[in-house]
Amino acid sequence: MFAFEIFVALVLLGLVSFQAWLTVRVFRSGLYERKQKIWQAQLIWLLPIIGAGLVFSILHEDSKAETEATAHLKSSGPSKS
Repeated sequence: MFAFEIFVALVLLGLVSFQAWLTVRVFRSGLYERKQKIWQAQLIWLLPIIGAGLVFSILHEDSKAETEATAHLKSSGPSKS
């Protein structure tokens, strides 16, 4: 029984650590307005597993799209004709 309690404690610690890291990442992101960041943080903490997974995937996709867009803009400079 002691090993099970340690396992549950480690899972909860991992979940809380992930949520804290994700919350910091959301608030440091420049992709969203302040109100959107607050809504995402509420989603992370009020629906721990589902909300955090949803916000993580959205944040990942948005940052990926922003990176691709800026890379495209940098590579499409003045054309040499």
